[in-house]
Amino acid sequence: MPLARRCGEVQNPQRMNTAIDTFATGSVVAAALAPAAVDTFEPILRRLLAGTQNFVKQADGRWRPCGCQLGLARCFDYSDLMAPVHRG
Repeated sequence: MPLARRCGEVQNPQRMNTAIDTFATGSVVAAALAPAAVDTFEPILRRLLAGTQNFVKQADGRWRPCGCQLGLARCFDYSDLMAPVHRG
């Protein structure tokens, strides 16, 4: 298992960025997609999905873009969202 060195201490990189999703089903958050998630799309869609947008939490725990007029049939994991902020 590879280890990462940060600030003089050795850490497991898989534990460094553990995101905990505490939002309820139906919650809406404003967030940008992580670069790794955006890079999985065609170049034209990358430009459309790269900015901050609203996502709604689905019953299965994944997140779907709100008001997606593109017919995007893809949901994202919580770890794919960067700095989610609850929208009331």
